[in-house]
Amino acid sequence: MTDFSEIQAVMVPREVLDDGQAFMRAAGLRGNEGIVLWVGQKDGPTFHVTTLAIPEQRGIRTADGICAVIEGPELARLNMELHKSKLQLIAQVHSHPGAAYHSTTDDEFAVATRIGCFSLVVPDFATRPFSFAEAAIYRINSAGQWLEAPSSLFHIAGEGGYYGAC
Repeated sequence: MTDFSEIQAVMVPREVLDDGQAFMRAAGLRGNEGIVLWVGQKDGPTFHVTTLAIPEQRGIRTADGICAVIEGPELARLNMELHKSKLQLIAQVHSHPGAAYHSTTDDEFAVATRIGCFSLVVPDFATRPFSFAEAAIYRINSAGQWLEAPSSLFHIAGEGGYYGAC
Protein backbone atom coordinates (compact mmCIF):
# COMPACT_ATOMS: atom_id res chain seq x y z
CA MET A 1 0.00 0.00 0.00
CA THR A 2 1.47 3.35 -1.01
CA ASP A 3 1.20 6.39 1.17
CA PHE A 4 -0.30 9.77 0.29
CA SER A 5 2.68 11.96 1.21
CA GLU A 6 3.11 12.98 -2.44
CA ILE A 7 -0.46 14.33 -2.70
CA GLN A 8 -0.24 18.05 -3.53
CA ALA A 9 -3.91 18.77 -4.25
CA VAL A 10 -7.22 17.40 -3.02
CA MET A 11 -10.26 18.06 -5.22
CA VAL A 12 -13.53 18.00 -3.26
CA PRO A 13 -16.98 18.31 -4.90
CA ARG A 14 -19.19 21.01 -3.38
CA GLU A 15 -21.89 18.38 -2.77
CA VAL A 16 -19.49 16.39 -0.56
CA LEU A 17 -18.67 19.54 1.43
CA ASP A 18 -22.30 20.59 1.81
CA ASP A 19 -23.64 17.11 2.68
CA GLY A 20 -20.87 16.53 5.21
CA GLN A 21 -21.49 19.90 6.84
CA ALA A 22 -25.23 19.17 7.02
CA PHE A 23 -24.59 15.84 8.75
CA MET A 24 -22.21 17.39 11.29
CA ARG A 25 -24.64 20.26 11.92
CA ALA A 26 -27.49 17.79 12.58
CA ALA A 27 -25.28 15.89 15.04
CA GLY A 28 -24.42 19.18 16.72
CA LEU A 29 -28.09 20.05 17.16
CA ARG A 30 -28.29 16.88 19.30
CA GLY A 31 -25.21 18.02 21.25
CA ASN A 32 -22.91 15.51 19.55
CA GLU A 33 -19.83 15.68 17.41
CA GLY A 34 -20.23 14.18 13.95
CA ILE A 35 -17.65 12.56 11.69
CA VAL A 36 -17.64 12.07 7.92
CA LEU A 37 -15.05 10.58 5.60
CA TRP A 38 -13.85 11.77 2.19
CA VAL A 39 -13.03 8.92 -0.19
CA GLY A 40 -12.04 8.73 -3.82
CA GLN A 41 -9.02 7.98 -5.99
CA LYS A 42 -5.48 9.20 -6.38
CA ASP A 43 -4.27 10.41 -9.77
CA GLY A 44 -0.57 11.23 -9.50
CA PRO A 45 -0.11 14.13 -7.07
CA THR A 46 -3.86 14.88 -7.06
CA PHE A 47 -6.53 13.12 -5.02
CA HIS A 48 -10.10 13.30 -6.35
CA VAL A 49 -12.73 12.92 -3.65
CA THR A 50 -15.78 11.27 -5.22
CA THR A 51 -17.80 10.11 -2.25
CA LEU A 52 -18.85 11.20 1.21
CA ALA A 53 -18.92 8.24 3.60
CA ILE A 54 -20.94 8.68 6.77
CA PRO A 55 -20.08 5.85 9.12
CA GLU A 56 -22.43 4.54 11.78
CA GLN A 57 -21.40 6.37 14.94
CA ARG A 58 -22.53 7.26 18.40
CA GLY A 59 -21.91 10.27 20.56
CA ILE A 60 -20.32 9.93 23.97
CA ARG A 61 -20.37 12.46 26.80
CA THR A 62 -17.92 12.21 29.69
CA ALA A 63 -16.59 14.58 32.34
CA ASP A 64 -13.70 15.24 29.94
CA GLY A 65 -15.90 16.22 26.99
CA ILE A 66 -17.70 14.70 24.03
CA CYS A 67 -16.68 12.63 21.03
CA ALA A 68 -18.07 10.59 18.17
CA VAL A 69 -17.20 6.89 18.26
CA ILE A 70 -17.10 4.47 15.34
CA GLU A 71 -17.09 0.89 16.59
CA GLY A 72 -14.80 -1.86 15.27
CA PRO A 73 -17.42 -3.72 13.19
CA GLU A 74 -18.31 -0.49 11.37
CA LEU A 75 -14.64 0.24 10.69
CA ALA A 76 -14.27 -3.28 9.27
CA ARG A 77 -17.37 -2.79 7.10
CA LEU A 78 -16.03 0.52 5.78
CA ASN A 79 -12.67 -1.06 5.00
CA MET A 80 -14.34 -3.87 3.04
CA GLU A 81 -16.56 -1.41 1.12
CA LEU A 82 -13.56 0.71 0.19
CA HIS A 83 -11.66 -2.37 -0.96
CA LYS A 84 -14.60 -3.65 -3.05
CA SER A 85 -15.21 -0.27 -4.67
CA LYS A 86 -11.48 0.40 -5.20
CA LEU A 87 -11.82 3.72 -3.38
CA GLN A 88 -9.39 5.09 -0.82
CA LEU A 89 -9.85 7.18 2.32
CA ILE A 90 -8.01 10.51 2.16
CA ALA A 91 -9.58 12.49 5.02
CA GLN A 92 -11.68 12.38 8.13
CA VAL A 93 -13.71 15.50 8.94
CA HIS A 94 -15.40 16.03 12.27
CA SER A 95 -16.98 18.77 14.32
CA HIS A 96 -16.13 20.22 17.71
CA PRO A 97 -18.58 22.10 19.96
CA GLY A 98 -16.29 25.14 20.13
CA ALA A 99 -12.90 25.95 18.67
CA ALA A 100 -11.39 23.84 15.89
CA TYR A 101 -8.24 22.05 17.02
CA HIS A 102 -6.81 18.54 16.91
CA SER A 103 -7.25 17.05 20.37
CA THR A 104 -5.28 14.22 21.94
CA THR A 105 -8.32 12.00 21.34
CA ASP A 106 -8.30 13.03 17.66
CA ASP A 107 -4.60 12.10 17.47
CA GLU A 108 -4.99 8.72 19.16
CA PHE A 109 -8.26 7.49 17.62
CA ALA A 110 -7.99 8.66 14.01
CA VAL A 111 -9.71 6.72 11.25
CA ALA A 112 -7.59 8.08 8.36
CA THR A 113 -4.16 6.80 9.36
CA ARG A 114 -2.30 6.24 6.10
CA ILE A 115 0.76 8.49 5.80
CA GLY A 116 -0.31 11.72 4.09
CA CYS A 117 -4.00 11.49 5.07
CA PHE A 118 -5.80 14.52 6.45
CA SER A 119 -7.89 15.28 9.49
CA LEU A 120 -10.07 18.37 9.43
CA VAL A 121 -11.88 19.74 12.47
CA VAL A 122 -14.86 22.05 11.98
CA PRO A 123 -15.75 24.50 14.79
CA ASP A 124 -19.03 25.25 16.55
CA PHE A 125 -20.83 22.01 15.65
CA ALA A 126 -20.71 23.01 11.95
CA THR A 127 -23.32 25.75 12.45
CA ARG A 128 -21.88 27.92 9.66
CA PRO A 129 -21.13 27.06 6.02
CA PHE A 130 -17.91 25.07 5.66
CA SER A 131 -14.77 27.17 5.44
CA PHE A 132 -11.21 25.93 5.25
CA ALA A 133 -10.22 29.22 6.87
CA GLU A 134 -12.18 28.24 10.00
CA ALA A 135 -11.27 24.54 10.01
CA ALA A 136 -8.21 23.13 11.70
CA ILE A 137 -6.38 21.07 9.06
CA TYR A 138 -3.82 18.42 9.93
CA ARG A 139 -1.86 15.81 8.00
CA ILE A 140 -0.25 12.65 9.35
CA ASN A 141 3.46 12.21 8.67
CA SER A 142 5.64 9.10 8.49
CA ALA A 143 6.31 9.31 12.26
CA GLY A 144 2.57 9.14 12.96
CA GLN A 145 2.39 12.78 14.03
CA TRP A 146 -0.49 15.06 13.06
CA LEU A 147 0.98 18.35 11.78
CA GLU A 148 -0.87 21.45 10.60
CA ALA A 149 -1.40 21.52 6.84
CA PRO A 150 -2.20 24.45 4.52
CA SER A 151 -5.70 24.97 3.17
CA SER A 152 -4.15 25.69 -0.24
CA LEU A 153 -3.97 21.91 -0.80
CA PHE A 154 -7.77 21.78 -1.13
CA HIS A 155 -9.85 22.84 -4.13
CA ILE A 156 -13.53 22.63 -4.96
CA ALA A 157 -13.83 20.22 -7.89
CA GLY A 158 -15.16 21.95 -10.97
CA GLU A 159 -14.94 25.46 -9.55
CA GLY A 160 -11.25 26.10 -10.14
CA GLY A 161 -10.66 27.96 -6.88
CA TYR A 162 -9.47 27.28 -3.41
CA TYR A 163 -12.22 26.40 -1.02
CA GLY A 164 -10.67 28.67 1.58
CA ALA A 165 -11.53 31.66 -0.62
CA CYS A 166 -15.25 30.94 -0.38
